[in-house]
Amino acid sequence: MSRLADYFVIVGYDSDKEKTASNVGGQPTCGKIVQRFPEKDWPDTPFIEGIEWFCQPLGWSLSYEKQEPKFFVSVLTDIDTNKHYCACLSFHETLAITQTRSVDDEDETIGSTRLLPGGPPSATDGVTTATSITHHSVMYAPKCLVLISRLDCADTFKNCLGTIYTVYIENLAYGMETLIGNILGCIQVPPAGGPQVRFSIGAGDKQSLQPPQSSSLPTTGSGVHFLFKQLGIKNVLILLCAVMTENKILFLSKCYCHLTESCKALVALMYPFRYTHVYIPILPAPLTEVLSTPTPFIMGIHSSLQTEITDLLDVIVVDLDGGLVTIPASLTPPVPILPSPLWEQTQELLSMILFPNLAQADLAFPTQERPSALSKTDAQIDKELRAIFMRLFAQLLQGYRSCLTIIRIHPKPVITFHKAGFLGARDLIESEFLFRVLDSMFFTTFVNERGPPWRASDAWDELYSSMNELLKSEAQNRNLILTHIQELGRTLFENEGTLAHTGYAQKVLRPPEGSFHRIHQPAFPRISSEKVELIIQEGIRKNGVPQRFHVTRNQHRIIPMGPRLPEALDVRPNVQNSARRLEVLRTCVSYIFENRIADARKLLPAVMRTLKHRDARLILCREFFGYVHGNKAVLDHQQFELVVRFMNKALQNSSGIDEYTVAAALLPMSTIFCRKLSTGVVQFAYTEIQDHAIWKNIQFWESTFFQDVQGQIKALYLLHRRQNEHQKEANCVLDEVPLEEPTALEITAEQLRKSPTIEEEKKAELAKSEESTLYSQAIHFANRMVSLLIPLDVNVDAASKPKPAFRLDENQSVSNSIIGSHSLSEHSDDGFEENNALEIGVSVGKTISRFIDCVCTEGGVTSDHIRNLHDMVPGVVHMHIESLEPVYLEAKRHPHVQKPKIQTPCLLPAEEFVTDHLRCFLMPDGREDDTQCLIPAEGALFLTNYRVVFKGSPCDPLYCEQVIVRSFPIASLLKEKKISVLYLAHLDQTLPEGLQLRSSSFQLLKVAFDPEVTPEQIESFRKILSKARHPFDEFEYFAFQSYGTILQGVAPPKTKEKYSTIKGFAKKTLLRTAKKAGYKQKQQTKRKLVSDYEYGSSAGADAGAETQSIDDELQDGDEFETQNNAMPRLLTVKDVERMRERSYVQDWKRLGFDAESQRGFRISNVNASYATCRSYPAILVAPVQCSDAAIMHLGRCFKGQRIPLPTWRHANGALLIRGAQPNSKSVIGMLKNTTGSNTNAHHDVTHYPEQDKYFLALINTMPKLTPLAINQYSGMNLSMNSLLGHGPSSDDRQCLTPELSRKHKNNMDMVSDSSKSGQGGGGGKGGTMKGNQSASNAHGAFRKMRLYALGEKSQAKSNMNVDFCADFIPVDYPDIRQSRPAFKKLIRACMPSHNTNEADGQSFAKMVEQSDWLQQISSLMQLSGAVVDLIDLQESSVMLSLEDGSDVTAQLSSIAQLCLDPYYRTLDGFRVLVEKEWLAFGHRFAHRSNLKPSHANTNIAFAPTFLQFLDVVHQLQSQFPMAFEFNDFYLRFLAYHAVSCRFRTFLFDCELERSDSGIAAMEDKRGSLNAKHLFGGGGGMASNGSDDECNVYPLDLRSPRTPAPMSRIGHSIFDYIERQHNKTPVFYNFLYSGDKDMTLRPQNNVAALDLWSYYTNEELAQGPPYDLEVTTVDDEIDLSEMKGKRMVITAGYDNPEKYNPNAYVCLLSEVRQAETERGILPQKWLQVWNSLEVPKVEPVARNASLGKIFVQTHQHKRSTLEIIMKGRLAGYQDKYFHPHRFEKHPYTTPTNCNHCTKLLWGPVGYRCMDCGNSYHEKCTELSMKNCTKYKAIDGAVGPPNVSMSQGDTASIASSAATTARTSSHHFYNQFSSNVAENRTHEGHLYKRGALLKGWKQRWFVLDSIKHQLRYYDTSEDTAPKGIIELAEVQSVTAAQPAQIGAKGVDEKGFFDLKTSKRTYNFYAMNANLAQEWIEKLQACLQ
Repeated sequence: MSRLADYFVIVGYDSDKEKTASNVGGQPTCGKIVQRFPEKDWPDTPFIEGIEWFCQPLGWSLSYEKQEPKFFVSVLTDIDTNKHYCACLSFHETLAITQTRSVDDEDETIGSTRLLPGGPPSATDGVTTATSITHHSVMYAPKCLVLISRLDCADTFKNCLGTIYTVYIENLAYGMETLIGNILGCIQVPPAGGPQVRFSIGAGDKQSLQPPQSSSLPTTGSGVHFLFKQLGIKNVLILLCAVMTENKILFLSKCYCHLTESCKALVALMYPFRYTHVYIPILPAPLTEVLSTPTPFIMGIHSSLQTEITDLLDVIVVDLDGGLVTIPASLTPPVPILPSPLWEQTQELLSMILFPNLAQADLAFPTQERPSALSKTDAQIDKELRAIFMRLFAQLLQGYRSCLTIIRIHPKPVITFHKAGFLGARDLIESEFLFRVLDSMFFTTFVNERGPPWRASDAWDELYSSMNELLKSEAQNRNLILTHIQELGRTLFENEGTLAHTGYAQKVLRPPEGSFHRIHQPAFPRISSEKVELIIQEGIRKNGVPQRFHVTRNQHRIIPMGPRLPEALDVRPNVQNSARRLEVLRTCVSYIFENRIADARKLLPAVMRTLKHRDARLILCREFFGYVHGNKAVLDHQQFELVVRFMNKALQNSSGIDEYTVAAALLPMSTIFCRKLSTGVVQFAYTEIQDHAIWKNIQFWESTFFQDVQGQIKALYLLHRRQNEHQKEANCVLDEVPLEEPTALEITAEQLRKSPTIEEEKKAELAKSEESTLYSQAIHFANRMVSLLIPLDVNVDAASKPKPAFRLDENQSVSNSIIGSHSLSEHSDDGFEENNALEIGVSVGKTISRFIDCVCTEGGVTSDHIRNLHDMVPGVVHMHIESLEPVYLEAKRHPHVQKPKIQTPCLLPAEEFVTDHLRCFLMPDGREDDTQCLIPAEGALFLTNYRVVFKGSPCDPLYCEQVIVRSFPIASLLKEKKISVLYLAHLDQTLPEGLQLRSSSFQLLKVAFDPEVTPEQIESFRKILSKARHPFDEFEYFAFQSYGTILQGVAPPKTKEKYSTIKGFAKKTLLRTAKKAGYKQKQQTKRKLVSDYEYGSSAGADAGAETQSIDDELQDGDEFETQNNAMPRLLTVKDVERMRERSYVQDWKRLGFDAESQRGFRISNVNASYATCRSYPAILVAPVQCSDAAIMHLGRCFKGQRIPLPTWRHANGALLIRGAQPNSKSVIGMLKNTTGSNTNAHHDVTHYPEQDKYFLALINTMPKLTPLAINQYSGMNLSMNSLLGHGPSSDDRQCLTPELSRKHKNNMDMVSDSSKSGQGGGGGKGGTMKGNQSASNAHGAFRKMRLYALGEKSQAKSNMNVDFCADFIPVDYPDIRQSRPAFKKLIRACMPSHNTNEADGQSFAKMVEQSDWLQQISSLMQLSGAVVDLIDLQESSVMLSLEDGSDVTAQLSSIAQLCLDPYYRTLDGFRVLVEKEWLAFGHRFAHRSNLKPSHANTNIAFAPTFLQFLDVVHQLQSQFPMAFEFNDFYLRFLAYHAVSCRFRTFLFDCELERSDSGIAAMEDKRGSLNAKHLFGGGGGMASNGSDDECNVYPLDLRSPRTPAPMSRIGHSIFDYIERQHNKTPVFYNFLYSGDKDMTLRPQNNVAALDLWSYYTNEELAQGPPYDLEVTTVDDEIDLSEMKGKRMVITAGYDNPEKYNPNAYVCLLSEVRQAETERGILPQKWLQVWNSLEVPKVEPVARNASLGKIFVQTHQHKRSTLEIIMKGRLAGYQDKYFHPHRFEKHPYTTPTNCNHCTKLLWGPVGYRCMDCGNSYHEKCTELSMKNCTKYKAIDGAVGPPNVSMSQGDTASIASSAATTARTSSHHFYNQFSSNVAENRTHEGHLYKRGALLKGWKQRWFVLDSIKHQLRYYDTSEDTAPKGIIELAEVQSVTAAQPAQIGAKGVDEKGFFDLKTSKRTYNFYAMNANLAQEWIEKLQACLQ
């Protein structure tokens, strides 16, 4: 029973405070307590101070008009969180203002008092300013009657206060003291569940009060319904989420009762949680600063105060009147909402209750049922809404009782909650809402109140236990949901007992209406406190008698468990195949413990994958626990390693769901599993699993501790039942619990039930044993924490660092990883060790002490025990640190795992290891192939004197029996890069060191070194590798280490790098200078390597010719190092005879170049001593007409003295000539060439007379050209003649062959200005040619040239004289500067070092395209195709004079010969071709492959010149598969060994170097002995090494080297191929059909090319297949055995050609086998093959159609014509379309003629009006120099050339234009031009450069669409030099003349263009053009 009210208070206006307040400065005035009853505090309920603030929440202020009485309830919370309800009835009393001061003072006083104005009081509720107040003598002050109670009975309070007010206002005859005394003392209210109380307070009233049935259920009336009506469903839900997650909520309303009701409703929705934070439904105005409190709260304030609280950044404001919820944007963290399904379900249910007709609103014929729904009262709807929220929390907390952890039962239960276990088991780990709710204060209270299993239950407990059944039934029948909600609502409705009031008629006094307006109402009387006190005492005395009525109190009972969550280690298979996976896991664990390690390892990858699933991790823990017997399980090393690996993997994969569970389950095992390292040293598993964040998480340790304690306490109470079973460590998580065993909660309930009957001694004994359990468990956990928090390498780290590296923080990583610690020092300074270990020990100790404090305080451990624990920790830590040192040292010495056995790779003869192997892992790179399952592989890296080899086995156990080999020759190493931190997924380990090696043989080795490999070993390996890659001498390469014997007693020479000393540099410079001055150096026996002249010319001329990059100049310095003035070679006749037997000389004889053939040629010995040209062969072909002396003299005209020489001759007499580009003749040019500085080769290049003679001699050997018969091409538009002379017409501005362009973007707009004129200005060429002046008709107007010289654009004004019937064509070609980056990009594409992302556009195909490699191959094929066409079809000779004649020239020359001559497509012929074009004519192999010893320190890129040639041959082969005797393997073999240095063939730069090294002489000797055939024998040293062993060859005494290198002469690759070819058909193409006359004309567009498999193919089984001895040594395959058997061949691993040979190989092997079986000596395969007869096939006769003729004669022409057209139009455009405009000019000063260079002086001379060139009259006809300053002529009149036939050429030009247009249109309209087509105006203008720069002529294009003026170097360029934006142009005006450096300047041709940035100065060729430009520009500007 309790009092109805505790205190009755009368609060009045404090006029005294008003005066003081007004003096202070207008502080709001306050009320004062007039009287309170009882005057003494109740002993159980002290009086609450500050009640006067809450009586007038807006402040105490006077009013000049009476207000109606108001009633509201404020709620105050005391320090013990008990709520006190202050029911307040306020009314106004008259207050006379006595005027004791002057009027001024009075004004001030009134002004500073807050008054209530007239008018409707409800509108403003008493807030206003003082300005509107007039003087009144009578004011009204508020007075409040307040009841303070602990009961929430607002209606009863309202009735009681109303009655008292009525008695006062009506002046009724009841004693106020009686009324108050009765309320305070006489009326007793029964507790919850009691009967209805009926009473009267003594004023003739009748009242009743029904207490609620349950004390824990909140009562709301209709408040919840009101809240939903005001705010709506979503707002209320968000508001609930905000409250549950401890946010601050502020309600606003103008109505106080709304504030109280809404706050109460919101808190009621939280049920079963209790709101425990600040709760003030009505906050008084003076206390608004309370809103800034940092703690969560629910408060309400009057709406009028809203303006004063604007700065709340983290408060959710709810405007009840406006229905608005405002969540501040800055709220962090934001309000989380309910987990997904519950949020939607709750909304749906709420709308069902609030809007019952919503579901039927759209129905055409809604059912007329459920009228009852409409008749529900607000209170009933209110309860149904609350029912929904009760259900919501019952669902949200389903299974919470499973996660309650009991840690004490006596003296009182202590229960904690396993949050992580609950979230994990419910799979709600991601739910932010639930996560924050579990962390909230409400939840802690909830656990404390509802956790105990023995207590009174309420409606929510009932609902919780039956929720699962309800949900199951609702799932089957949706209609039940509403029924269940209504039933629960009814329960809640009945609880409030509102129905009981209806049975009893209450009678309450109430004042008549308007009574408050009475004027002469006396003040509220003063009440006698003595009387009140007497009545109260009397009431108490009466109530002291025993209770008269029975209370239905809830009895204590066991709370049902409700739905059970699965146990922590219960497995819930959710994937179909997970049962099988889990079985694999169990099997693997059983294998480990049965010590079947090999079997376990096979299952390892599958298990690792399985451990990604939660169930698997839990099964693993359970399985491990099943194998534990006792408290120590000693494993062997491999078992230990696998167990630790599984533990690490399980911990690593654990997410929040099961992180605590898995870690807790593995925790005991970390101290059980161990291995013995040595005597007395045992390593436990915990040392290997420390690198997981979970061990640093204090919450984890606490929850695990409590779980363990619960198990121990349970065991304590079950002792009598489990004495036999309790041998294992009691970890409830892991024990297999029998079903009948009670849970901890059940045991607790049982103990609590018995508790009243147990004697105190027994209780104390139980409490003591519980406390001891906690204490012992705390000691145990302290030890566990020490073992997991102190890193194994704690002592070693100390040794390597003088200062401690880190302090331990709660969230910081505690342990250094074992892998991460690199310190190797084992003996360290003890002082440092102590210090550092001490630091770590102290920090770990602090962490453990914090943990002990936390858990022991909560578990009620005695303070003595806690002190003991704190004292114990440092000792434990110190002992543990000491014990770790031997473990660490032993573990380091001991290999962690038994490593796989190292497999040694097979070696070639003479190949040997140069370093120890390094154990490593081959890492996957970015290649897209099928071998990724085989990599990573574990093995070792070997370095031999020839290769870098990795050999090992795949890490994947399913493939671990296979062998992986990846290797490449050292000489092909491109880049070596150190890499670090490589992650190995299968080991789940990160390795710190690795290497990435890239090779030009298209291989990439990416290895990560095993931890056992030291950094010193890696560094040593890198140094040896670098040294082997760049040896001191060519003779240190493997090619010279493998064959022959070593001569004894000769030491190898020491070579120094060039200029390695200052002295050497100075000496070199002095010698050079002296030599230039004419001094001769003494002849030396030791020859220098390079002549200074060569040094200069090669570097300088290359730069001048624009063919080489600057880094090339560096390399070219070392070119062919010999000295020019060295002693002439002493050659015997025999030597020369041997030289003339070389293969290429024999080939020239075959082609008829010898004098005997009488074709105008002879084979000359002029270069036998390499004096004419050091990079050319000793024997040359020369025209009979040229003497040797002339040829020697001719060398100076050409770069590197590489004279153009014939190399091949067609049957029609056309020659293929190759050489370098010509040098400039001018004196300055010669000087520049000599000194090596840059020379501009196209500055006034004029003829050398001897050059002309030589070309004439060559041309004279060519056949005379017959005029083409007109009928030969009758009907063909595409006549060669017309197309050679003219470009397409202006309508066809198409780009020619985009794939030809050198930089892929270089667009060729071939049209010259003159083609706009009807005549086309270039036709005059025919008229100026000698011998063809008449030009009678179109077909005969142009004769074919006998010689076409293909050269560079820089030679555009060539020294090729047209008088000789020769023509120069500048061409674009892929030079070395483009092939280098293309090769680099191709290698990156084919061998990316890491996986490329398709999304970034970095797919393989895209990267290959971006490399431009195939475009360059296409370009080479196109150019060589043009050479083939010119020679074969046009019967013209072709001279290649590109760059220095050794790179692109060699490519084009050899490709052309391959296409033209079938002989070169045989095995022998291809050898001759390579030896002639590449070896004899000097391609710089060593240089391009970066093999020169002097390149060691230079960063020269690899240049793939020879590789590109082989790629082209591969393309030809794939297009003409029957044309070649050799197959693709032959080409790949050559490509590989061109860079491998296994053979000597490609090691030197020229024949001279081979001669110097003695190799050439040996080859000649061998050739003369016909030693080639000796190789056919055994192939061993005996047969082919005899010459060397006998030392047959005399040493060359002039050799620059000592004889030592001669000891080994190496192998020629072609000899080797010949031997192999004799043995096996490995290089042979069985489809070869030797068609003697076929000329190959391949497709050359990029689409027709394929990427060579050499770049991408790989064979991991044996490594590259090009070292035949290595790849066949493993297993010679018997084809007969394979027959009929099934084989698995893996692409990228096996060699398909070997395992799946073609039919020919199989048949040959069958023949061989058959012969062997018959005892016959098997024939060689070649003899068998050659003896086969080819069946004869009758040829089918076909009539040639016109189309076929067209195809035969013209199909190949397209690209050829394009090259010639492009060359003519671009580089030599002026020759055809830019004739001079001559005028007579007297030469008063001596001048040279620009044509014949003779003196021109006198009255008669001719000068060109455009370019200013000067000529004799006779020279004007002959001049082939072009007018470079040519401008377009308007109209159809041709230029006034002196002797030009006008009429004919016009027709020729137009017909040519028509021809070109009609024929090319449909080929070219598919290509779009890159140049913008919008050209408003264009032409040449001179433009003055920027400051101090001169005038330069540029091609200008005015573009009105883009609004730009662009200028280019020439009219063909696509990329503009600059752009002038017309938007910036301010004016265009004529300008003053200036000096521009040209002759014949028109003064009116100047104009200026002024922009906002600068002024541009222009000069047009004459005034008219200038005017035209100005007009066009101004038109654009307007």
